[in-house]
Amino acid sequence: MKSFVRVFALIVASVVVLSASSATVNAVQITPEQEQRIKTNCVSIKSSLTQLATFDTLLRVNRGQLYESIATKLMDRFNARLAFNRVNGDPFTTTTSDYRAGLTTFRADYLAYKQDLSTALAIDCAKNPTEFAQAIDAARTKRTKVNDDVKALDRLITNYQTSTNELLGRYQQAEGTGR
Repeated sequence: MKSFVRVFALIVASVVVLSASSATVNAVQITPEQEQRIKTNCVSIKSSLTQLATFDTLLRVNRGQLYESIATKLMDRFNARLAFNRVNGDPFTTTTSDYRAGLTTFRADYLAYKQDLSTALAIDCAKNPTEFAQAIDAARTKRTKVNDDVKALDRLITNYQTSTNELLGRYQQAEGTGR
């Protein structure tokens, strides 16, 4: 974890030369001073980005497996059990459907981010610092989207858990009243 924090700090420090407020890739403008910093630190920036790419790939695989497991081993099985027992599972099936759509979006957005990061790493930042800065900005935007996807999936998991707790509460209340 400490090495990740160091790598992340180095990336932030290295990439701070980019314009964070740009909305499109072509809008990134760098000053001559920023251009020189990119050229001077090109090797360390690329090294940090390579480490980030490796870390993100591992994290994506682990998250992807966890998310898939939640869908197939928990949500699908619980939904099937609800249907078998003739319990209204609408909130569960709706959340599961949204979750699966979110998981598909997560996968697609991660692949787009990975492609943009690979494109940036392929650029010789010592020779083309502006193009490199633009590519990094594009990758950063896609990485933010992946982060938003993760948050959305986590919210859906929380929604599913809330629905489960509500169902459990209703069941316990019905058991307490002798129904």
